[in-house]
Amino acid sequence: METTAFTALCERAGRWWTIRVPQIEGMTAQVRSLDQAEIVTRQLIARTLSMPAESIRVDALPDAPAPVTQALQLRHAARQAAEAATRATMEALEVLAGEGIAFRDAATMLGLSPAEIEQYGPAVAGEGPTPPAVSSDPLQPTRQLSAWLRAVALLWC
Repeated sequence: METTAFTALCERAGRWWTIRVPQIEGMTAQVRSLDQAEIVTRQLIARTLSMPAESIRVDALPDAPAPVTQALQLRHAARQAAEAATRATMEALEVLAGEGIAFRDAATMLGLSPAEIEQYGPAVAGEGPTPPAVSSDPLQPTRQLSAWLRAVALLWC
C-alpha cells in the first residue's frame, strides 16, 4: 500500500501540545502528551481526507531546545554507523571465510569480543551457529550469517 507523508509540528502550550499540519491548511489538534501526537494526527488526517489511516505516515516534530535536537541527530547518526559497521563486518567475515581463514581467527582480526563472535557465527563451544539475539542496542548485529558462511565457518573452526 502506498503511503502519504505528513508533518505534525508540535508546540508546547501550557500543559498541552498544539499540533499543526502545514500540508493541510487550518488543520490543528491538541494532545496532552507528545507520545499521542502521531496517532491523533494520523486519525484526524484520515477522517478529514477520507483516507485509510494505514496509508498515512506522520512525522511528529516537536519544537525542542537545541540540545534535544543535537542528541536526536547524534543518535540517528550512531544507528546509521552501527548498521554500516554490521554490514562491513559481515562482508569482511565472508571474504575471510572465502580465503580459508578460520572463523575464530577472522573474528580476532576484526576485534570481536566472545559475545560478538556468538552473534556473528558458530558458538565458541564448537556447536552449530547461534542465531543473533534480538537487541534494541544499535551496536549489536541484527541479521544472521548466510548459509554458505555458516558452513564455511563450521569447517574451519
